[in-house]
This record gives sequence, C-alpha cells and structure tokens, in this order.
Amino acid sequence: MTYNRSSTIFTMLLAALALAACGQKAPQQTTSDDPAVQAQIEEDTELKAREEELARREAELALKEKEADLARREAALTKGSSSPSKPKTTTTASAPAPATPTPVASGPRAYTVPAGTSIDVQLPAAITTKTARVGDRIAANLTSDLVVDGKVIARAGGLLQGSVSEVISGSKKIGGTPTLGLTFDNLTLSDGSDTAVNGTVTQVAAKSDKGRDAAKIAGGAVAGAVIGHQVDGDKGKIIGGLLGAAAGTVAARKTGTEVELPAGTVLGFTLNSPVNVTMQ
Repeated sequence: MTYNRSSTIFTMLLAALALAACGQKAPQQTTSDDPAVQAQIEEDTELKAREEELARREAELALKEKEADLARREAALTKGSSSPSKPKTTTTASAPAPATPTPVASGPRAYTVPAGTSIDVQLPAAITTKTARVGDRIAANLTSDLVVDGKVIARAGGLLQGSVSEVISGSKKIGGTPTLGLTFDNLTLSDGSDTAVNGTVTQVAAKSDKGRDAAKIAGGAVAGAVIGHQVDGDKGKIIGGLLGAAAGTVAARKTGTEVELPAGTVLGFTLNSPVNVTMQ
C-alpha cells in the first residue's frame, strides 16, 4: 500500500514537470517596424523565456527533493518491516548466589608441649665419670616423634642437647660416691629451629633386645634406678645404682667405682615447664 502511494506521487510530479516543459513553447515572434518597439518586444520575449527556464529548474529541484524524501521513507519502512520483533523479556527473581566461603588464612600456629611430658632419648656415645667434666656438652636423639594436636613438634632422631652438671669419680676421689649429673636445656624442632627446655632426667635404662629396663621416679622421690652397664638383661635386676630425681644424677652404690652410661643408653627426660613454640 505504501509503495503504491509513493508511485502515485512520483507519477504526479513527473506530469507536473512535463506540463512545465510543454509550457516552454517558443513564443511567437512579433515584429514591428518601429525599432524601439521591436527592441522592447525582443526584451520581453527573452525575459519570459528566462522565467519559464527558472520555473522548469525549480520544478526539477522540487521533484528531486521529493524523490529523495520518498526514497528515505521507503527505506525506513522496509527496514522496519524486515526487522524481527524482539521478544518481550520477563524479569524473574533469581535465587541468591551461594555465599563463597571465606578462605582461612594459613600461617604460623602456636603449640604448647605441657609440663610433665616425658621425652625418651638415646645416648649416641658413652658418658662416664672417669672422663667427663662439668660443663661438657652432651646430646641425645629422640626415640620417637613428639606430637601435639597432630603436629610433629620434634622428629625421632632429633637432638635434645644439654651438659654435664656434676661429676664425682671413684678413682679420683677417695671415699666419695661416684656420681654423674646430666641436664638438658635445648630441643631441636621439626622445622630445624631450636627451643629452650627445662626438665629433669627421671629415667635411665639399658638398651637390650628385650626392651628397656627402667625404674621411674615419682613425686620427686627416688623410686629406683638402673645404671646402664649394671643391668641384668635376663631379670631386669638393679645390681648397684641409684638415680636422684631432683638432680637428675646417676650414682654408684659403692665407692671406688665409676658411673658409666654406655652408647645406646635410653634416658627419660620429663619437662618441668611447658614448651611454647610457633610453627607453620
């Protein structure tokens, strides 16, 4: 329907232009014997021809403008009819996105090894009152992991270090009871760092295939002791020694002898104070 109407308008414009062209018939040349009159006639004829030419050009310009306007309208109508209609969108309330859990910052954590914890260590080398001197540094290896809240604080084989605190040699001091005092003050942690410890040697046992023979100290009193080289492996019998709980010392019962803890001797070291460490 729109295209037919545009064609009709276009046809009408063409007809108007044709009529304007038809009106441009050559005017009849009127002559006069009077030169002045003849000059006026020619001037009027030329003026009329110019007016008709101007009218023709104006009609052509109007026709072109109409054609351009019609072309624009037809293009707009064609584009509007060819574009698919957009479906109506329905906004629905969406369920809230699940909350993202806040990541827990990983970092160092504090651990406490409580007082009263017993740590078993094994001597890698012999210690005897015959050669030891007060202040000599000593070291022993943990026999098992030290674990707190599932965290390995110190690994089996790690070092518990200390020093010789007392030495009385039976062969060098007449009438004296041979005594060997040991104290430990430093523990190597699983991450390679060291921490100070405060405790007492409360147990001495010889290494044997049948397990350790040990006498424990209770309540700070001497409940019994085993001197490493004096253990009867078959019966676990104490042959001749005492362990002083308060001083962490091993003493021979008779004078004139020596206290010797051979390599492989197992010591029980009990913490007197808690150990606080911070580890990753």
